[in-house]
Amino acid sequence: MRRSLRTFRPLPAVALLALSIVSCPVNPATGERQLILISERQEIEMGREGAKQVEAIIGLYDDPDLQAYVDEIGQELAAKSERPHLPWSFKVVDDPVVNAFALPGGFIYVTRGILGHFNSEAELAAVVGHEIGHVTARHSAEQLSRAQVAQLGVGVGVVFVPEIAQYSDFLSLGLNLMFLKFSRDDERQADDLGLRYMSRGGYDPDEMVDVFTMLGRVSEAAGGSGLPSWFSTHPDPGERQQRIERAIAQAGTASGGTVGSDRYLQMIDGIVFGENPRQGFFRGGTFMHPDLEFRFEFPSDWQTQNMPQAVAGLSPQEDAIIQLTLADSSSVDAAARNFLAESGVQAGSTFSQSVNGLPAYWAYFGATTQSGSELRGLVVFVEHQGHIYQLLGYTIADRMGTYDPLFQRSLASFEQLTDPAALNVQPSRIELVRLDREMTLQQFAERYPSTLPTATLALINNLDEGATIPRGAQVKRVVGGVMPEQ
Repeated sequence: MRRSLRTFRPLPAVALLALSIVSCPVNPATGERQLILISERQEIEMGREGAKQVEAIIGLYDDPDLQAYVDEIGQELAAKSERPHLPWSFKVVDDPVVNAFALPGGFIYVTRGILGHFNSEAELAAVVGHEIGHVTARHSAEQLSRAQVAQLGVGVGVVFVPEIAQYSDFLSLGLNLMFLKFSRDDERQADDLGLRYMSRGGYDPDEMVDVFTMLGRVSEAAGGSGLPSWFSTHPDPGERQQRIERAIAQAGTASGGTVGSDRYLQMIDGIVFGENPRQGFFRGGTFMHPDLEFRFEFPSDWQTQNMPQAVAGLSPQEDAIIQLTLADSSSVDAAARNFLAESGVQAGSTFSQSVNGLPAYWAYFGATTQSGSELRGLVVFVEHQGHIYQLLGYTIADRMGTYDPLFQRSLASFEQLTDPAALNVQPSRIELVRLDREMTLQQFAERYPSTLPTATLALINNLDEGATIPRGAQVKRVVGGVMPEQ
């Protein structure tokens, strides 16, 4: 297992029209005029609130040294940008996908998944510089401003901020809605700015080309399915590689700057690779949490997601949710009373009945959303090893009769986890090996076995499968922590 954000009220229409006339300043990073209807202060505040959401829903990677290292690189680049005064923040989120993103105001995140695919500090600088470029170009502020102008003609009462997803929205389980979908032109512009900033920082610009090579291989390996949104909104990595190669040649930017492979690889030695089962994992529809020692059954055909603060499942028709969270209460009775006393909640029948030998309290309820929709549901509070768990199933009111039996079965499945294999599972981690002699990648895989196939080993080392690796090189392998079979 891994709340909602303050809504920014739009300016009155008259004020918006006035601002649209005067607020088209030239952006110092891009040299272009922009329609900007929000102040820098608002931009920063929006980013701060979004950052709280990101860190609550995704979570930060638990490695203070690595966090400090990434922030150091980012701060040095941001100081050389056109907006050095922003409250820049650079953090690593605990997510296995290959991704990086920027929130307005200077709040930038890279995933541990993308860090495991980099092979130098300069590659990290290229991606961080790209995300800094989104902020200095004010891409999010510009897009929000355009949304505000578009609303003048239709009288919409609120502004949709695509950077931020409402965690409480019962049909929005995916995290992709949290991230602004920049245009491909914006992405190309951020590439250009990223190249500018990494070059100002003294890094070898050719390392940005290697990043695009890696991204292309990751995209190809994914086979076009299950890709994170980062790939769907960015231009094709091959196209980006060619553009940056041309930009380097045209600018006459000298190669031979800092690469920083050894330092970078030492920083990621031991980083978790792939999913971390200690934070909970699914085996089919069964969710197991080794550290908290419980298991819980979701319907087998539901879409499920494990987040830092909740585990949730969405019905195939996207009209019902089952969710498991920790409750801040001293007893199951008190937790139920607090839940039923919440604004907008109407209590139904309640009863005390244990769940697989664990103290539990059950309650049916109704609720009215802010939009006026009527919901019905069943909630169970269960005590287990000093924690109170909230097990919740709910749907739109007229479908409660259909889902009630399913809710009852799922919520009653919570129990102690006793499977030794599940309790003892460990994550896979990257381990560095310095070669004492020249060898091929295949020979490396045979001499230093990895839990990854050779093709993936080649990918994370940015090598061809038939490559010969020189003596003294540091090579990544992945060891330990095979997930229980699904």
